[in-house]
Amino acid sequence: MKMTKSYFLLDFLEKKARVVKLLYYLSSVVMKKITCETFQLYMESDSILDFHFYWVNFTGYDFSWKQFTHCIFEKCNLSNIPLLHTWLNDVVFLNCKILGGKFVEVNQFLMSLRFEGCSISLTSFYWVNLKNTRFEDCEIKETDFSHANLEKARFLYCDLEKSLFFRTNLKQTDFSGSMNFSINPNDNILHKTRFSQANCVGLLHHLDIILE
Repeated sequence: MKMTKSYFLLDFLEKKARVVKLLYYLSSVVMKKITCETFQLYMESDSILDFHFYWVNFTGYDFSWKQFTHCIFEKCNLSNIPLLHTWLNDVVFLNCKILGGKFVEVNQFLMSLRFEGCSISLTSFYWVNLKNTRFEDCEIKETDFSHANLEKARFLYCDLEKSLFFRTNLKQTDFSGSMNFSINPNDNILHKTRFSQANCVGLLHHLDIILE
């Protein structure tokens, strides 16, 4: 039987798919689910790997110098948490409250974040590299994105009321379905930035005009 290139390619893709499924299964099995009753047992460690924090109130805790890798924070209160030199590698925030977060202090080496359904306000991403970061269905109010790198970031169905964009890299950033943002094209870097017809009015707020 003669083996064609397409046969070998199909066989390779099938094997790759099985490996990906296996790795996903193993990661779900290994990840420890930490609740409000048990999280204090683990927070003394400086390196936290494969943890799923669920419904934990971190008020009063200090994340400075800690390393979080492949972690999920779900329905947690992360307001006003010190983040000096904190490592956040492959970290997901689901339905969390983040008030007064200073991500400008985070160690940006290998930083990878995703936010879904979060309430984020009075938070600073000043000068932070957020390339490819995903914000979905989030309330992001009075938050500072000035000088941040948001290239290829995605703001999907987010409320960005009174959030600041100044000298921000918005190349290929996706604002589809988001609302209440105010972006001055003269003060930011826009290239193939995606808006919807319904929300592009947010590009005109700096003009002294009346829309009816």
